Parts: sequence; structure tokens; C-alpha cells
Amino acid sequence: MNSKQQYISVFAICATIIIATAMITYKPLIPLEEEGDLFKFPAGIPPSLSTTSSATSVGEDQVKAIHVSGSGSASAKANQATVTLGVTTEDPSASEAVEDNAALMSSVIQAIKALGISEEDIKTVQYSVYPNYNWELRQTVGYSVTNMVEVKIVNLDIVGDVIDAAAEAGANNIQGIAFGLSDEVAEGLKTEAYVKALTDARGKADLIAETLGLEITGVLSVSESVYYPYTPYTSYKGYAESVSAAPTPIIEGTLSVSVSVQVSFTFQ
Repeated sequence: MNSKQQYISVFAICATIIIATAMITYKPLIPLEEEGDLFKFPAGIPPSLSTTSSATSVGEDQVKAIHVSGSGSASAKANQATVTLGVTTEDPSASEAVEDNAALMSSVIQAIKALGISEEDIKTVQYSVYPNYNWELRQTVGYSVTNMVEVKIVNLDIVGDVIDAAAEAGANNIQGIAFGLSDEVAEGLKTEAYVKALTDARGKADLIAETLGLEITGVLSVSESVYYPYTPYTSYKGYAESVSAAPTPIIEGTLSVSVSVQVSFTFQ
């Protein structure tokens, strides 16, 4: 084989290799719309920023909502009272202190019952016997006995009479009066306060929606924030030491129930 034939053979082999390589690596162009959504947006902008709508699962963080609070209160005049009173006695011996206390307490309870208070409305809330220790003499010099009762009074016109009668019978420890409401009245006030609180919340949501051009579509959640029943308390400490012939004046006043709620309204 001469040199010309060798050159042609080498050229043919190289051309064959180049053609084969081109055929292996060749891939026809695919339109961008067939490559997937990623190529529909400029580099650096994810598909989530597109205007294409997608299904959204229902969840608190994914639902449009207006969160507002509402408050309401209702009031009524007290229709019952609880008076806490009792007897404290001191004697050289524990048995004498107990005996004297029992005698005085019996007189106090009888005086209270004489005003029409039933035994079911009188209950013991404290009974204690403790020694009186003299630290200078370093010895017990006597004993103190305390017996306290709670008296429930549904006729507020006789609250002062109960206190006066108890003091005259021997009660020397009158702690005070707590005014309250019967269960029926308290429940009615609570319901009224809740309605006012929810109405207040809806009024705020309507105002926000109207101002911003939104439409309320429903309620996402409702929760109670605060519930305050209010009971005033009047102290009568030291009353027994200064009791006089003048009757004890009692003014019951008004009781309030306050409610605060949190409401989330959905909108579109």
C-alpha cells in the first residue's frame, strides 16, 4: 500500500469515529413547555409566585381570618348575703375555754334562728383550740377557743338584725359580710354578659370588613378569655367591741358579671 492509500484509510477511520460520536451525543431540542413548569419562569422565581390557582388545605394558618375580642357585662342587685361571725373565749384550762365557748355559741345560734334563719343556712367554718404561751414566764398561761360560723341570709332586710342579735348574744368575732346572687340570677347575668360580649366582637368584625371592603363568610373559632363574677365584701372586724344600741345599717349594692371572648371570623 502506497502512502496515498494509507492517508485515505486513516482519514476514513477518523471520519467514522467523529460521525459515531456525534450520533451518540445528539439529542433533539425539546420545546420549553414540554420540559416542565420550571422553565416557564425566569431564573430565581419559583412556580409558587405564579397566578396559577391551586388547591389549599383547610388550616388555621391558611385561612383568611379577622381576629377580634369582645367584652360584655351585666349587673343586678344582690339578693343574698353571707355573714361570718363567731365566739372566741380564753380560760386558764382548755376544758373551761371549750365549755364557755360552747355556751356562748349556743346562745348566738339561738338568737340567729329566732330571726327566721334555718339551721341548714348556718354552718361551722372554723373551730380551734390552742394554748396561750407566755414567753417571759416560758409557760402556758391559758387556752383560747374559737368557733366561727357562716350564716346565709336570703332576706337582706334582716342582715343588720342578724349581726346585732349575734353580738348581743355573745358573738365577739364578726369578720364581715359577703353579698351574692342566687344561682338562678347569677346564671341569667352570665348569659346576658356572654351575649353582649359576642355581639361586641361581631360589631368590631363587621366594622373592619366594611372599612376594608371584605365579606365575612363564617366563624373559625370562639374562645372565652376572662369570666369575672364579682362579690363585694364588707369587713366588720372590731364591731363587737363597739356595739351600741343603734341598729346596724346594711346596704347591699349591685353585683356585676363580666365576660371577655376572642372570636376569629373568616372572610373573602
